[in-house]
Amino acid sequence: MPRKYRNFESTEMQDGEYVVAEPVNQTDEAVRLEAGWFDTEDDIEGEWEEPIGAIIRSDLTDGMSLSEGTGTIARQQAVENLDEATKGGEQIVANEAEAEALLDYFAENEVVELEGNDVVLLKDPNEVSGEMVLNWAAAMSACVDKIDETMDRFERAKDKLQKHMDSVDADPQRTEELMKEKAQELMALGGGSGFPDRSDLSEQERQKYDVLKEDFVYYKKLNEAEQENVSTAQKGIDEIKRMIDKLEGARSTLDQKQGEIRQRALKERVFPENDVDIAMNMGELVTSLTGVGSIEDEAEDMSEDDLENAVTDIMSDTQSLDSAVDDIVGEEMEEEGQTTDFAV
Repeated sequence: MPRKYRNFESTEMQDGEYVVAEPVNQTDEAVRLEAGWFDTEDDIEGEWEEPIGAIIRSDLTDGMSLSEGTGTIARQQAVENLDEATKGGEQIVANEAEAEALLDYFAENEVVELEGNDVVLLKDPNEVSGEMVLNWAAAMSACVDKIDETMDRFERAKDKLQKHMDSVDADPQRTEELMKEKAQELMALGGGSGFPDRSDLSEQERQKYDVLKEDFVYYKKLNEAEQENVSTAQKGIDEIKRMIDKLEGARSTLDQKQGEIRQRALKERVFPENDVDIAMNMGELVTSLTGVGSIEDEAEDMSEDDLENAVTDIMSDTQSLDSAVDDIVGEEMEEEGQTTDFAV
């Protein structure tokens, strides 16, 4: 995809200095960009690292192709990521047009490269030079953030597993009861007319629906885990601890290296030779994070139809069991010459 903006002219205005990006398509409007993206006072950290890091961070384990020392993302995805990115609680760009212009401005200054419909954010460390070197520091910082998120999820999973083990010891049936309670509460939101349609609920009811949905998924998973014994759960906890230790090691290394790369690379304008392996292995590390699941993710990904089916199945099983118990009790009472019908 060719550039959408060109001829980036610095312009002094009443409220400060800006860069005006001229649109290639004359039907589009010019875009005013903040100036100073390449004014780095300490020569240690590039101002452009924040938007570059935001693009990478949003798609580190999804749309971004990070392998063999290169990092590429579809331009449209980069634009969307940048449009949603914030710094200090404020938007980095005002809209997608400004995101498009900023990408072209970065390409003009060799911070990124444009290849067809893709944006190259990271180049092979053996080949990269100039300002683009600092994109690796931004990528490593983004990777550290992703590791922190993953470790938090691991910790929550470990805590829930431990709570599950404790609950199994205390009351093996409690998990199933809690699952059914959440299913009943979900059904109750429908006003007694069947499983509720989330779009028909009030805002307060939707919030309660989302909480109940996550709780239901959690207890459903725990109930399924009841089929396994406690030793299996303990093995899971041990494995999570092992992964946390590995992630802590990787985080420490990346955090240290991104600082070293930033300082040494800016002096030499090339990637430090003895840190190339770190960058080349980042793809494998990031890819390994994509397999990490969480209760929150599963609840978010579960469709409304799947949730309705799961709740309905459980409620149906519960009602069938209750009905069967009533039938058995009724038969036993009839055999003893008693009746189950009461008159007032």
